[in-house]
Amino acid sequence: MKQQDGFFQDDSIRIHKEETNGILEIENDIPFKPHYGNNFMFKFCDGQPQITIGPHWPLSLCVIISIMIGTYFISATIYIKSGIWYSLGSIMSGLILEICFLRVFLKNPGVNFTLTKVVKTEKSCQPCKLEKEQGTYHCYECDICVRGYDHHCPWVGKCIGEGNIMEFQMFLLSFLLFFASNLFLVMI
Repeated sequence: MKQQDGFFQDDSIRIHKEETNGILEIENDIPFKPHYGNNFMFKFCDGQPQITIGPHWPLSLCVIISIMIGTYFISATIYIKSGIWYSLGSIMSGLILEICFLRVFLKNPGVNFTLTKVVKTEKSCQPCKLEKEQGTYHCYECDICVRGYDHHCPWVGKCIGEGNIMEFQMFLLSFLLFFASNLFLVMI
């Protein structure tokens, strides 16, 4: 064991490995710190971020507020025209839309720190300093590698990938449901 700055080298490697939860390999005795890009990541479970908020979160906040205000005004119009029960149908479709949007807005799009290795090869991502898995793409908006990358959605505020594609599709379906049900309720 070699002593370095009051710590034994093995102890400092162990301490850094504990900080990163032993997720990634250590290259040249230098601990690797995960690259989060422009995202905010919270609630880690087994080293994986469960909640991520992308770099375009202000636009997402506008969408959340627009859904609430739109639901209020549409349900108020339906209440005046048709009564409380039809208005409750409008509110329910707005609530489903809001929940579906929040799920896609908060879920990890496919950022992965466990199945990667720190390498410097042709297949590695230079900004992330990680070996790319097949189907992984580096999004330059979020500045992070996303597994199963589909597209970057500024309305959701982040990438749509393997981790949140189902939630995104449910959001689109709930938007269609919201539009069709409220159009029907207004026409009654």
